[in-house]
This record gives sequence, structure tokens and C-alpha cells, in this order.
Amino acid sequence: MKIAETVTFGGSALDRAAELRTDIAAVESEPDARVILLWQGKPAIIGDQLLRLPIDYPVMAAAFPDRILLGRDDDGPVLAADMSGWIPDTDDPEHLDSFMDLTEQYHPAMPEGAVFAELRGIMTRLSSRDAELAATAKAVMGWHDTHRFCARCGQESVMAMAGWQRDCPACGHHHFPRTDPVVIMLLTHGNSLNLARPLRLRCVARCSKRLA
Repeated sequence: MKIAETVTFGGSALDRAAELRTDIAAVESEPDARVILLWQGKPAIIGDQLLRLPIDYPVMAAAFPDRILLGRDDDGPVLAADMSGWIPDTDDPEHLDSFMDLTEQYHPAMPEGAVFAELRGIMTRLSSRDAELAATAKAVMGWHDTHRFCARCGQESVMAMAGWQRDCPACGHHHFPRTDPVVIMLLTHGNSLNLARPLRLRCVARCSKRLA
């Protein structure tokens, strides 16, 4: 079984274009630059794809000015913008605070058919590239939201390096998003999987020998 490339968050191989992070204004001025939108951590989609809009699209007026450079794909630079300051008319706090938010929000300045939707509910419909872009944007934006103040001196920090750094103007300290590596082991034999409860390690070992 060698189908890792079909896993939702695997196989995209996005070029993060770190060399472009020092001049976000130059990236935004490129004619093929596109922006994906997030609201309260929910990416904007249209059909089964992320919504990608030009920098000057009208709905961008409702987004926060600071954008994150996610990388460069075959179509050009891809950035992310946060629209969490917008308050929908149909906002339902009870559903928004639930583990699985099935509600969808539509901004009138977005293209018809585009909505904000919970990533966990749509991730299997997205391509590996769109899934990586959405997950990265959600993670980095979440980090900025919870790390506004310098851990060294307590003063408010500012976004830098196209969203991949925060700088403290008071003490000069730099802060970076945390990385949490994850490894999941899976026993396979052809197209069959070996599943066991975590405490049944002996069973896993015996089954592993049979599959060998």
C-alpha cells in the first residue's frame, strides 16, 4: 500500500517561497498573486475548491490588512487574509462554539456560491494542495491570534516576514510559529490494514509477524 499521496494533507509539496518573505509588498503587486480568505478559522470555498481571489477583489476591504504568504504554486503566489472582524447577520454562537460547526457563512462581496466552511467538514473534498494551504493558513493565523504579546517583555509584538515571524518593537525579540511534528505508524499487508487497540501491544506484535 503506497498511497500516501492521496492522503488529504500529504503529497502537496508546496513551494513555501521563504526567499520572498522579506518583501510582502512586492509579492502582493504581482499580477498573478491570489488570496485565500479565512473567517474564524474557516476557509472560504467555492464548490470543492478553495476560493482564490485577486488582491483588489472588493471583499478584501473587509479583511485585516496583514496577509500571510503561504507559498508559490504553478499559478503564482498564494497569500491568506483574515476576515474574522466581519460579523455575519446569521451568526449563531451556539453552533460556532461546537466541536463540529456545520454552519456556513456568506459575505455579500464574495462570488456567488462561495461560503466559509469548517475545515474538518470539507477537508476530504479538497485537493492536497488546497488542504495544505487551508491548514497552514488556519494554523499560522491561530498562532498570531494567541501570541500577540512578547513572551520576554510583555509588550505587543507586530507581524513580520510575511506572517512567519513576530517582532517586539520594545525589546527587539523575535518569535516564530511552533512546529509540532506528528508520526503515525500503520501496519499494512498489500491493501489490508492491521488494527488493534493501543493496550494490546502483544496482539500487534503477533499480527505483525504474520504479515511479515
